[in-house]
Amino acid sequence: MTPWPNPASTIQVRVAAVIGVIALLVLTVWTVGTLTSHGPTPSGSPGIGLVSGSPGRSSSPGPGDSRSPGTSADTLPSGGSSPLASETPTPGTTPTPTAHPTPVPTPRPTPAPTPRPVTAIHLAAAASGFGNAIFVTGAHDGRNRLFVVLQTGQVKVIDRGATHLFLDIGGLIQYGGEQGLLGLAFSPGFRTNGFFYVYYNQAGGGNIMVARYTAAGGTNTANAASAHLMIAPIGHPTYQNHNGGMLAFGPDGLLYFGTGDGGSGGNPTNTAQNLNSFLGKILRINVNAVGVATPFKWAYGVRNPWRWSFDSATGDIWIGDVGQNRYEEIDHVSRVAVVSSRQVNFGWRLWEGRSCYNPATGCSARGVTMPVAVYAHGAGDSVGCAVVGGYVYRGPVAALRGNYFYGDFCSGRIWRLVAKPGNQIPVQVAVTASNITSFGTDDAGNEYVVTTSGTIYRIGL
Repeated sequence: MTPWPNPASTIQVRVAAVIGVIALLVLTVWTVGTLTSHGPTPSGSPGIGLVSGSPGRSSSPGPGDSRSPGTSADTLPSGGSSPLASETPTPGTTPTPTAHPTPVPTPRPTPAPTPRPVTAIHLAAAASGFGNAIFVTGAHDGRNRLFVVLQTGQVKVIDRGATHLFLDIGGLIQYGGEQGLLGLAFSPGFRTNGFFYVYYNQAGGGNIMVARYTAAGGTNTANAASAHLMIAPIGHPTYQNHNGGMLAFGPDGLLYFGTGDGGSGGNPTNTAQNLNSFLGKILRINVNAVGVATPFKWAYGVRNPWRWSFDSATGDIWIGDVGQNRYEEIDHVSRVAVVSSRQVNFGWRLWEGRSCYNPATGCSARGVTMPVAVYAHGAGDSVGCAVVGGYVYRGPVAALRGNYFYGDFCSGRIWRLVAKPGNQIPVQVAVTASNITSFGTDDAGNEYVVTTSGTIYRIGL
């Protein structure tokens, strides 16, 4: 005998069936959305959760920029290996150059307010007694020390009012004229890895060298025996002038350094426009590359980029390129162009400033990035003779922020520009009683002026 169905049970069965149908529809819609919402894979076919590339990152490393995706500058200890060994050159080999660098994306900077139009600055003596000083910088490790580079081959550190000898490589360098120990840059990870980098002319021939040294954390003395050559020596034959000398880490975590055109007057060997030469260039390397790195020629057509810098707030580059007979120039390139694989041509020896040099007339501006500011030489160097690039001020004095300060070696004059794109007329804001050799910044963003008198001045109002 078949039992009569219970009305309550029948309703429950029907409700359960409806709920099941609804659940099935929801599951179907969700599955279709998952399959289609992420777009095509690199091959063009549908995929689940595949992303074709990270924002701001190229799919292949560039010449000398062989950073493995997801790594940052200076993360490897001396002698260490990359966690992505398949994307790192074999020790002792040269990385194969490819078309695009792999810059490390950094957050877009917040637009800064329009800087105050500064018409005068005050120079306060911050330190003295540093003969042959040509550069100052902080280590950016939070200890507020100031490192002073001497052309004779020493680096001294001022720590809480006391001066210590940090490094002495005088026996390795060729010193005199425009040669010597010329540049210093600390790793962005210096606090943990102890790495810093120097640029110098090698004893016995003047080759351009870039080397890494190590300093133990918390000490004021580096390990002089820790030298590791980052690049093969760059030959600087025949002439002793125009050695460049600046090196700094860019917004992409790569190490940039500028070479001069090889010397003499008028660049007789035309190295600056020759892409087969490392002279007359601004080069960059991935300091994490295994073995000796092959530099990527990021910019060419420079005569002697003695001092230049990256804006710590925007990543833009500001370059003081020393002129020939008539004009000194300031070049500016945005952060977007800095991290690009497109090579920048600043024009030398076709152009000196905004005027033709070789040829004397009819030189082409096609493909040339022209300077944003120039100034002329005067009778007896009354205006200037050699530009010394500076920094965009981002320090504690709010009224100075966003102004780019730079100077001239011979006249001691200091000018400012506003840190923005486009041509500008320099505004003189100070004059020193001594020759200017460099500018520099400390951990707090204070900006300094280095002079041949051995006195280092701090910029203020």
